[in-house]
Amino acid sequence: MSKNLLVSIIINNYNYARFLKETIDSALCQTYTNVEVIVVDDGSADNSREVIKIYDQRVIPVFKDNGGQGSAYNAGFLKSHGQIVCNLDSDDTLIPTAIEKV
Repeated sequence: MSKNLLVSIIINNYNYARFLKETIDSALCQTYTNVEVIVVDDGSADNSREVIKIYDQRVIPVFKDNGGQGSAYNAGFLKSHGQIVCNLDSDDTLIPTAIEKV
């Protein structure tokens, strides 16, 4: 894979604040460094949005009303710029070499 290709990692989230930091950290700590991390909050009622805001400009936040997982991924995709897109649930993590190996 060319090191010039941008990879968009889209994290969808709904009320999973307790997992979100670990998920975002795993996306940001990839050995393949040409990535953008987009975090879509799908109308959470917990403190998910506060967790996302901690990352300031290290992630691209998308805050929307609840519409379900599909609409969350679609909203993230509309914000993405990558030639490759990786969808990641907010209760999952990536190993550090995941994007590089793909």
